[in-house]
Amino acid sequence: MTAVDNALLAGAGAGRSDGAVAANGRSVSDLFMTLLVAQIRNQDPLSPMESKDFVNQFASMSQVETMQTLSSLTSSSAALQESMLVVNLGAQVGSDIMVAAAGVSLDADPVQGAFVLDAPAAEVAVLLTGADGSTRRIELGAHDAGTVQFSIDPRKLGLPAGRYALRIEAGTGEAPRAKLQGRLLGVRLDAQGRVVLDVSGVGEVGTGVISRFLGRNGGTQTTSQQGA
Repeated sequence: MTAVDNALLAGAGAGRSDGAVAANGRSVSDLFMTLLVAQIRNQDPLSPMESKDFVNQFASMSQVETMQTLSSLTSSSAALQESMLVVNLGAQVGSDIMVAAAGVSLDADPVQGAFVLDAPAAEVAVLLTGADGSTRRIELGAHDAGTVQFSIDPRKLGLPAGRYALRIEAGTGEAPRAKLQGRLLGVRLDAQGRVVLDVSGVGEVGTGVISRFLGRNGGTQTTSQQGA
């Protein structure tokens, strides 16, 4: 490319405001025409550019413009889907949901949970580790393969209020992922545009950890994304 080409393209990159618009609000097609005129005016009269070179350049610029437009449309579509998801989940505020969690925030009220065993286990336990590093073990006994329900009652267990790391231990060496029941307190978008849920007893989580909607007051299940 000539010095004219480089200067024009550098100016376009510096002034671009979005995927399909070049400097000063001009489209990529407009920029190409400016570049074409500059090339014709500044080409070597003894060695002019061939017409096929102009066609190839125009084809390349058109491809770039198309890709930029598609990228812009994809981003807009994703943003719209996120907004619609916030609206739909907002209607569920006040409902009980099940979410996968590796920690739990305890106060005075019991927290219900569940997990799935892939195989029978002779010894199953829920382990809670506090901020001080001490671990409390809740024995659940032997269980067959399938869903296992459990409850964490801070008063009966003598556990002070606070945040605890949570994990399930089975005699088989299996480490099932715990799902906790909590109330959906709020829905928001974070700085990156991702949907964030505020769940009682769990804290803020993404939509990917939801396993079940239980309805208000622990009523009938309305939606299920994954088991347990």
